[in-house]
Amino acid sequence: MLLKSLFRFCSLKRYNFQDILMLQRFSQEESKNLNLKQEVLYFYFHSKKVFIKAEGTVLELQQAIKKQIDDVKSVGVFQSTTNDQQVEYASSTPLQLVLAEDMVLRLNQTENYIILNKVDNPPVIDLIDNYPITQHALHEYFQEIDVPQRTKVVLSNFIQKLLSEIEKHKELTYDKDLILLIIKKVIMKLGIYSQAQKQVIDEQISFLECKQNRLTHLKDSIIKELEMKEQTTLYQIYFYILMQIAFTQYGTYVVWGWDVMEPVTFMLGVTDMIIAYQFWMKTTKAYTFGNVLQNAVNKHLSKRLAEQFNYADELNDVNRMIEYLKFKQMVYSSDIYEVISVIEGAIEEKQAKLQAQEEEEE
Repeated sequence: MLLKSLFRFCSLKRYNFQDILMLQRFSQEESKNLNLKQEVLYFYFHSKKVFIKAEGTVLELQQAIKKQIDDVKSVGVFQSTTNDQQVEYASSTPLQLVLAEDMVLRLNQTENYIILNKVDNPPVIDLIDNYPITQHALHEYFQEIDVPQRTKVVLSNFIQKLLSEIEKHKELTYDKDLILLIIKKVIMKLGIYSQAQKQVIDEQISFLECKQNRLTHLKDSIIKELEMKEQTTLYQIYFYILMQIAFTQYGTYVVWGWDVMEPVTFMLGVTDMIIAYQFWMKTTKAYTFGNVLQNAVNKHLSKRLAEQFNYADELNDVNRMIEYLKFKQMVYSSDIYEVISVIEGAIEEKQAKLQAQEEEEE
């Protein structure tokens, strides 16, 4: 309930989405420690981990979600599209097909959630299986030249679409003009698709940045509240110092005299040094009023943030999704002409290095 109220000012107009979630994978070390025999994915739903198996069918996915999320009676799994038409996956659809792209979960027929499917590494070559030779050639080609990741993605997607378009018209006799026509058609299609994708991604990033700001604002408000409460700690330190001064003055000039108070004041000084040294050993910071206050706030901050939901996991999840979407945004912001220019520059740079090496050897 706190999360819903916290993000009530953040909204996704498209399809009336409630939230954006991200599928995550366990690392090899985590899988080994958990003794996982098959790949298991998970996403955070209201700060709770929901686990799903990477293999199986949509029906098994729906059953797993119903078991792990309270008050969920029905689960619909839809293909994530850029238009207003949502295509629902059949219950028998293999999950490997569904997990090949982003998807949409519809809970109880009313709540829609975007599920981003982020792999461990950004997508590189995504060629269709009909062209294994081309796929291998591209992989070898990318190893030979140094180009940015998004350049590899844009080029591989362009070649995939181009080969698919050529496959549709394989009965035709190809010449230079026909090839150029097909290339222009593919570039136009990719341009339209990229523009639509950028609009969707921009909206998703705006939503997640709103969530990020709300989470940051929540943390700042709790810090201010704790600082007000922890002012009493500073007042106690002030009181302790004043009591020392009053006690030494009263003992020296009124009751016992300096002969008695000299070892007492020495012990008080040693006690202050022990307290300061202990503080430094625990925090590796100087024993100042500001650091004492900050230490007292940090001691209670994590506990306060974790009272209603896992703040750290929620914020890290949002940050990862923003990073992933900004990478996709860069990919769709690039066009094939820019990519070709980058590749030509990389080739020229490599040729210059090879030529310099040959001259040195001679």
